[in-house]
Amino acid sequence: MPDLLLVLTKNWKRILSITVLATLLALIFALLSPKKYLSAATALPVNSVTADKARIFNSNVEALYSDFGLPDELDRLEGTAQLDTIFIVASKEFDLSNYYSIKDTGEGIYRAAKRLKKNTKINRSSYGELKVKVWDSDRNKSAALANFLMQKLQELHQHLQNQGNVLVLEKIKNQYASKQQEYLQLADSLSEKATISAASDDIIKAKMVAITGQLQEYERMVGQYQLAASSNSPVLLVVENARPPLWPDKPKVLATVLFTFFIALLFSYFLALFIESRKPTV
Repeated sequence: MPDLLLVLTKNWKRILSITVLATLLALIFALLSPKKYLSAATALPVNSVTADKARIFNSNVEALYSDFGLPDELDRLEGTAQLDTIFIVASKEFDLSNYYSIKDTGEGIYRAAKRLKKNTKINRSSYGELKVKVWDSDRNKSAALANFLMQKLQELHQHLQNQGNVLVLEKIKNQYASKQQEYLQLADSLSEKATISAASDDIIKAKMVAITGQLQEYERMVGQYQLAASSNSPVLLVVENARPPLWPDKPKVLATVLFTFFIALLFSYFLALFIESRKPTV
């Protein structure tokens, strides 16, 4: 086993040459690499209870819950971010197939969406915020894309969240129309006094009173669900919109050069150690 210090003193030129050469190559590579700017949009989750109509019409319920949701509320949004949906919309909106110089072979939009997705990171921060980060060679484009993706996440989940209210409202309206028809049929039969007995007349009137109460309740519910559906409660509260960055985020020149320097130093030293160990001992 060669002496470690002796190896260093005998091969310092080789070690220094390899280290300096590798560091210079890393520096040149980092400086010539395309610059990418990072923009990030930040939002907080909204408490899903705010979409419940009971919170709108009951002040006691409203006071029980905060407008801000827990970090777990972001699970659905992070799951949606793994899909291609919002990236395809962004690809069409910003004409990214031309921006990325992708030859249109019928799938230019989808290939551009894949590239945008690769340059995007959507996840929660350690503080429970949703971060939409986009890297791009154009500082203004990176900010615009980050804000657009955040907006589309908002719109998509608002639509999904509101679907329940819309479906219930449609069913209530159908029931309301059915009860109206039933009431009219009873009213028509009541007008034909010659064909019904006094007992039947009382039964029909009792049914009409009951249906009137049901119609009034349906009208109240229709108003509530229409208000809940039209309010379309937000899913995210945007804390900070993405801004064009002043400096590129990639490549990280200093970090790359330092990392290469230490790796090259270790490599060259172990290489010298290996060469010395292969030499025959006298």
